[in-house]
Amino acid sequence: MRSPDVSVADVVGKLQDLRTGFDAWRGKQVPGENVFDFRGPETVIQFHGQGLGDMMIIRQFGRAFADYLRDVGDPELGKVVVSCGGYKATFNPEPGDVNCYWWWSFGPKDDEPAEYLDFYLDEVSVEPDVILCLSERCKKEASQRGFDTVYLPLGTQAFEPLGVERSGLGYAGSRYHKDRSKSEPVLGPYGDRDDFEWVSHFVTPTQLNLWYNTKLVTFGLTKEGQRRWGMVNNRVFETLASGTPFILESHPTVEDVLGFEFPYQTSSREETLELTTDVLENPDQHLERFRSYAETVREEHSYDERVRTLVSHL
Repeated sequence: MRSPDVSVADVVGKLQDLRTGFDAWRGKQVPGENVFDFRGPETVIQFHGQGLGDMMIIRQFGRAFADYLRDVGDPELGKVVVSCGGYKATFNPEPGDVNCYWWWSFGPKDDEPAEYLDFYLDEVSVEPDVILCLSERCKKEASQRGFDTVYLPLGTQAFEPLGVERSGLGYAGSRYHKDRSKSEPVLGPYGDRDDFEWVSHFVTPTQLNLWYNTKLVTFGLTKEGQRRWGMVNNRVFETLASGTPFILESHPTVEDVLGFEFPYQTSSREETLELTTDVLENPDQHLERFRSYAETVREEHSYDERVRTLVSHL
């Protein structure tokens, strides 16, 4: 078979794409890479963030904002700029009529979370007017520095049970920056099994929801800074909303944030084995319970709710 011709223009275009991606990771503003606009007639919500986890959150929030415009109308807020996450794009937002920082990461300070907010404020190009907080501890920290704050946990919009056949086990998340002492008790017992799949390449919520719906058991980890400061990450809401049995590294505030008891938590290899074995041996019982969790999470922790909370505050 004859290989397709490659022109000089093709090569130049590819090099330009690589440069654009590199610029985005260095923190330069690149629309569609680390800057995302969701536009209404009189309101623009502009996100500055990057990385697959951030993209899942941003895309779902944008979808919920579109639903708000359709169902409620334009809130006429002007330009609302939301920086989020802990990558370089977070530190270089545009000035808006209102600038927000949605604090769900400790960036390079995960081992020293108490130092992060001062680090962020020293480095960011535009200081936020409002800090959106995932936990009461973060809210208190920001309030003590004189900032207007809103309790705004993460949530879900595009994740739902699909009723398809499930099998096997899996973990969705980056393979990098994982502390082995944290991941081993949760992922170690099953990481070498043929039916265990570790994925990190999905770029849309629809792709990830489809993958969750094929798995009988999935696992969840939380960065140590987030766990200690009571932050519940997006994977918790997304996996539960999909109705997928989910075994989570023990988290001190997850039940308070979710609003219901969640006994599928593990702090040791033995607990992981016990919980997983029970799900695999009694799938119907556990799938029924997780369908109930999905209904609650989709109703009480949707990004529809998060958009209404933010708009009401602003």
